[in-house]
Amino acid sequence: MKIRDDKEISVEQLLNLYNSVGWKNYTNEPLKLFEAVKNSTYVVTCWKGDKLVGLARGLSDNVSIFYLQDILVNSEYQGKGIGKELLSNCLNKHKDVRHKVLITDDDERLFRFYESFGYKNLKKLKKNDINAFLKFSYVDLE
Repeated sequence: MKIRDDKEISVEQLLNLYNSVGWKNYTNEPLKLFEAVKNSTYVVTCWKGDKLVGLARGLSDNVSIFYLQDILVNSEYQGKGIGKELLSNCLNKHKDVRHKVLITDDDERLFRFYESFGYKNLKKLKKNDINAFLKFSYVDLE
C-alpha cells in the first residue's frame, strides 16, 4: 500500500472507489465528482498498485478552517488501518489550523472513529455555547 498526496486520479478510479462503498449520490454525476476532487484543497489517497483503495479530501484556508469532505476506503480493504492513516495525514497537514470540521452520517462506528481523533459531536457538548448551522440543497433538514 502506498499513500500519496496528489490529485492524479482518473474518473474511472474515483467511480470504482465511490461505488465500492455505495456512495451513489457522488457517482450519478461522474464529471462533477472528478471536478470536486480536483478542486479540493487537499487530497490524500491510498493505492495498491494502480488500484485506488482509499481517499480523503478536504477544503482549507490553512489558517482557520479545515473541512474534511470525504474519507472512504474500498469495502474490500476496510478494517486495515487505511482510514486512520488517511485521516492522520489530513490532520497532520493541517495541525496548526484552528477549526477542523466534518459532517457525517448517524453511525455509532463513525462517531467512535472520529472521536478517537479528538473530534467532538456537538450533540454531546454541554460546557460550550457552540452552534453549527447547515444548509443542503439536496436534503430536507426539517
